[in-house]
Amino acid sequence: MNPSPNPTEKPFATPTSSNNPPIPCRINALAATVANSLIQLATIDARVQGEPGKVFSTGPQVAMGVDGKTYFIKGANSATAFAEVAGCRLASMAGLMAPPAHIGQFGDELYAAVESVPGAQRTIEPWLNNRQRIRNRSHLYDVVAVDTWLVNDDRNMGNLVGGNPSTGNIDVFMIDFEKSRTLHPNPFMGSVEVAFNRLWPTADLGRLLRHGRPDRCPAEIVAKIRGFSYQQLDELLQEIANDIPLVTWNTASAEVLHRRAQELDRLVSAVWQAS
Repeated sequence: MNPSPNPTEKPFATPTSSNNPPIPCRINALAATVANSLIQLATIDARVQGEPGKVFSTGPQVAMGVDGKTYFIKGANSATAFAEVAGCRLASMAGLMAPPAHIGQFGDELYAAVESVPGAQRTIEPWLNNRQRIRNRSHLYDVVAVDTWLVNDDRNMGNLVGGNPSTGNIDVFMIDFEKSRTLHPNPFMGSVEVAFNRLWPTADLGRLLRHGRPDRCPAEIVAKIRGFSYQQLDELLQEIANDIPLVTWNTASAEVLHRRAQELDRLVSAVWQAS
């Protein structure tokens, strides 16, 4: 149940140098300076179609890479591209199943380019009603710890994707981390503006996960995230920032993530109680 009033997080101290320059709409010559790890995109095709009445706020599109792989791309030359790639990689590092994510280049544009889930099942609710058929069903609650850590308040039914179907069983992949406040400009301020109850999955997904949920968030993933060093986080984010030069806040993001990791027991417990 939702408390009233909504609790909010205790803020961290905000550094004095928290201002970031505006993000340009196009980067043109900068695209030529990025690292060789960029995925080269051969074509950009249709926009992703959701369920009737559902609108994707970031307008993802389907693209084909020169490597022959299908990618879902979003966030041309923007913070969205950095946040999506970083969020997917951080979630994977924490142990969740998230598809490989890269910075993709098409002409002068740099995008988040996320590989397609093998055997993707977009309608996930039937498996959520019969969780014994989800091989990694513990991730349904582990993702709450990751979203709390990243301050991602956009977890819903549309960003869980079933994959690897076999004999009626699936794995669940977590996608869409681009709303993570710790991965956008001014992460110190952005990460304290979200009420705890907003970090629980929303709408139908949140309702379904309240049934049968454990008394507290699984301890294993909290301990794993708490064990990440600042250096690990900084190196992961710096590698992505090297591919998209407009990003200037990656060091601040690493610091916020490291601080939140140290307090994750408290933070995720508050989310559990608030939801």
